[in-house]
Amino acid sequence: MNIYTDVDRLPTYKISNFVTAPRTMSFEDWLNSPVSDVDELWTFDDGIYYTHRDFIYDFYTKLKKILLKDGYSIEDEKQFKDELATFIYRLSRETK
Repeated sequence: MNIYTDVDRLPTYKISNFVTAPRTMSFEDWLNSPVSDVDELWTFDDGIYYTHRDFIYDFYTKLKKILLKDGYSIEDEKQFKDELATFIYRLSRETK
């Protein structure tokens, strides 16, 4: 029996705290700001910036589709979407 492959002997997975920088943007300003990857801003094909609002909408739509396909339901969609957006906001970094 190998302690590295035996599931019963693996240590419990612990998520470490994630410390983010203090916020200077309001949630609404952040929602309307463009998403960036390192120093490159994301844009649609027509050159319009892809905002955090667009990202959250796309992420939520895909996640909801997966959940419904697997037989889950969402009791309060507005609350779920709000909590998802808040979670992403708190973990994201503001553009410089």
